[in-house]
Amino acid sequence: MPTLASNEEGDRIREAMNEAPLKERVFNEHITVLSSPWMEGRLPGTKGMEFARDYVVYWFDQAGLVPGGTEDADGNPSWMQPFPLGSSKVFADQVCSIDADGDSMDMALSDDFEFTGLGSAGVAEGDLVFVGYSIDDGPEDYQSYPEDLDLEGRIAVMLRFEPMDENGDSRWSDRRWSRKSTFASKFGAVADRNPAGVILINTPGANDERTSSLMRDTSRVIDGIPVVMLSPEAGTRLIAATDPDGRSLEDLRMMADEGTAIVELDGRGRIGGEIREERQYAENVMGLLPGRGDLADEVVIIGGHLDHLGNGEFGSRRGSGALHPGADDNASGAAALMMLGESLREAYDELPEDASARSILFAAFDAEESGLNGSRYYVDNPTFELDDIQLMINFDMIGRVVNDRLSVSGVESAEGLSDFVQPMFDDSGLEIVTASRGGGGSDHASFLRRGIPVLFAICADFHDDYHTPDDTADKIYRTAGVKTVDLFHEIAYAAATHPEKFQFSDGDAGGDRRSGPARPRALNVRLGIRTRELPDGGGLRVLNVTADSTADAAGIEVDDIIRKWAKQPLKTRADLVGRLAELEIGRAH
Repeated sequence: MPTLASNEEGDRIREAMNEAPLKERVFNEHITVLSSPWMEGRLPGTKGMEFARDYVVYWFDQAGLVPGGTEDADGNPSWMQPFPLGSSKVFADQVCSIDADGDSMDMALSDDFEFTGLGSAGVAEGDLVFVGYSIDDGPEDYQSYPEDLDLEGRIAVMLRFEPMDENGDSRWSDRRWSRKSTFASKFGAVADRNPAGVILINTPGANDERTSSLMRDTSRVIDGIPVVMLSPEAGTRLIAATDPDGRSLEDLRMMADEGTAIVELDGRGRIGGEIREERQYAENVMGLLPGRGDLADEVVIIGGHLDHLGNGEFGSRRGSGALHPGADDNASGAAALMMLGESLREAYDELPEDASARSILFAAFDAEESGLNGSRYYVDNPTFELDDIQLMINFDMIGRVVNDRLSVSGVESAEGLSDFVQPMFDDSGLEIVTASRGGGGSDHASFLRRGIPVLFAICADFHDDYHTPDDTADKIYRTAGVKTVDLFHEIAYAAATHPEKFQFSDGDAGGDRRSGPARPRALNVRLGIRTRELPDGGGLRVLNVTADSTADAAGIEVDDIIRKWAKQPLKTRADLVGRLAELEIGRAH
């Protein structure tokens, strides 16, 4: 019976959870909460990110920490360190209305359509024209448009992607879709025909999960006209109401699969909306465990970023529109912060009254994914003097430590640090894969470049769920995650009570704590690739290319090797990030 099966399943899950050690249950619960849909993917500027920050503050407070941020407007201690994060697009007054034979069809915002950032603000009205896939000069002489077609004053109704086979896959490419399917290519073709606006339909039958989601805040690819995106269902209703011969959207799609399929529809559209820029702020969440004795004015910082990608508005390897939970990246690191806040406060409570110990600052950094913005702001506006920072420990993706293999970088960033941590590595029950350099790509890099010793913990074996909707809580390795937390409890406690100050090693990263080399800047331009450094230091191998990204449009493919940028060698991912940080949108380089 269904009820009995349900009860048995519930019993098995309950028993498994009850048998699990308490720390593993706590680690699991923190990650499950932070990666739930309630948190909306923890994108800076969203309500979900506010919930996530409140959650961390609650547990910092429960652990017995005190506010470690900047003072609020009333001069009271705060858990937060706010910082500016550029501006964000705000969409308003969105409309998508179809008039067919005197009947008005108003599409529902979010469910049926989104007014997107692919085009410009404004409202367009005009007759509807179906233009197929909007492709110029495709393979095998494929062409969407007849010669001299002019769409002035009319609204183009366009299919997403490109001609498909019976399985919904590209006819032209084994790489999912060809470059002809990119927004830059398709909208470039329609722009030459001067439409008043564009309705982009998520193509029904396409073998691509992105058809189930609607885009909004994305990069502009066409100027001067509004663009709305319709769901397959809404597109089906639009064609059913306006095709003069009573054909379906699927009929028109199959015509477009074969070549030119321009259809003058019996209907008019009114589409568009307003877009305005609003100043955006993010906030680091910081809890402090005060030190004592002669070492109290010095500090060990334990950090990990709290933010993730929301619905994939940027940085996704799958495209936007679906929730990116970020269970491993980096709900796992945030879970470690909250657990260590409690365990280290308990350890400090047991210190002898005359003992000296450094303060420990627990920092859940914001906006790491968009360019290490939170940690970069902190080192520029520190709550402790940079010279008083003994060590920065950073967690990023410690929830998928497969076969107990944990990577720890930065062991040579201070003189004697490697020897200091090795006994604790040996007793951890983990296989520690060490790297002398701290590397780039996460918040420790901001500290390393200011001459501060770092230890960076991350899974040694990367997984394909990185920056996709598949980074979910059910895939977390809880036992190995807790081993990692326990290891760094020992390291942080030892570093906080170590009598001598660690001396930064120039051989690891270089730079002075006060001046230092150039620090990372927020990225205004994104390439859309994931890379791995070649073992010989001769460049970067491309591991993944995000669909519809700049790299995709440029023809970069998986397994390509990138050795130089503007004739300058690229040896590390940090080199690539540094070059990207120099670029500005809309400026020739």
